[in-house]
Amino acid sequence: MLSITRWPAVVAAAAAIVTTGTACGAYQQRRQAAVPATSSVASSPRDLSAQDKTWLAQAHQGNVAEIEAGQLAQDKSGSPQIQSEAATLVTDHTQLDQAVVSTAERFQVGLPGEPTADQAAQQEQLGAITGAAFDNQFIAYQISGHEQALAGTNTEVAQGSDPTVRALARQAVPVIQRHLAMLKQGRH
Repeated sequence: MLSITRWPAVVAAAAAIVTTGTACGAYQQRRQAAVPATSSVASSPRDLSAQDKTWLAQAHQGNVAEIEAGQLAQDKSGSPQIQSEAATLVTDHTQLDQAVVSTAERFQVGLPGEPTADQAAQQEQLGAITGAAFDNQFIAYQISGHEQALAGTNTEVAQGSDPTVRALARQAVPVIQRHLAMLKQGRH
């Protein structure tokens, strides 16, 4: 498979072949029909709105934070229920993040390398506590984080400009809603 960075060269080579080829009317019609399909494959950062880029970055940071917090809860929580919920969070956010990263790569959008400062501070605080205090704080952070993620994702669904990014956001909504319901139902 060709990398995104090689697509411009492929498109240029195809254009050179086409322009030096036959001038037959039928061939010209096929060429014109093929150009839009080719250009839609080679995406670039300018193709995405600020909203789309922001959502991809925030979704990635949120996923990374949820994965890290979930792994911490699997190790630190004494509650089998919280450990199970944490495993679900890790699995689901890993899958979501793979889709986010893949989409960002397709559009050549750079993603932050780590969670936000607030997310890192929450992680640090969770690392410093144990027992029931850990469990309660973990659930509180998860509910708050998922509420923020749901709001941002709903904004992307409503206001995003790229159909691919909006579709990804639409796919994330039920996962985030399911997590919120799980976390609120099992409030400890």
